[in-house]
Amino acid sequence: MEKNEYQVGNLIFVIIVLFSVSFLLISIPYQTKWFDGIPLVKQPRLWPTFCITGMALFSLIYSLQIWQNYKIEGRIQSELKELQSWAKPFEFVVYFLLYVWLVPLAGYLLSTLLFFFLLTIRQGYRTRSMLLISLVTGFGIVVVFKSLLKVKISSGAIYEYLPDGWSTFFMVYF
Repeated sequence: MEKNEYQVGNLIFVIIVLFSVSFLLISIPYQTKWFDGIPLVKQPRLWPTFCITGMALFSLIYSLQIWQNYKIEGRIQSELKELQSWAKPFEFVVYFLLYVWLVPLAGYLLSTLLFFFLLTIRQGYRTRSMLLISLVTGFGIVVVFKSLLKVKISSGAIYEYLPDGWSTFFMVYF
């Protein structure tokens, strides 16, 4: 890296790496063992310790280089913007967790259709044709996984409110 070459996000990255390697170094005694009477090269603790120590050494050298090139003037805002852009994908992790939470309550079919519909809107596709395509795709996925591949997915609690014949049909096929 050249002296004048600094990219936004390097400081945040090096801080995350230093915290991670510190955690790994602290964890070594708790995650590995040292056995008496076993040669040094066969000790379970030796090679992970070498690897993590090497990672710590190189990340420390990298962090010193970044810190030396980092200039405080006006960079904090750009670092925070970069961190915000790194956090954006976690929004979709939350959506998926809500979907997984909703499946046992609303059923696989209804949850999948709702998930596809809302994600289509979230991505900015708001035309009637795109919404219809997303619903058809969601329905097709449900049919393939639940009916054709016979994947065991818990039926929704909402299916209990359907009449007996419909309830069984939806629990088995959707």
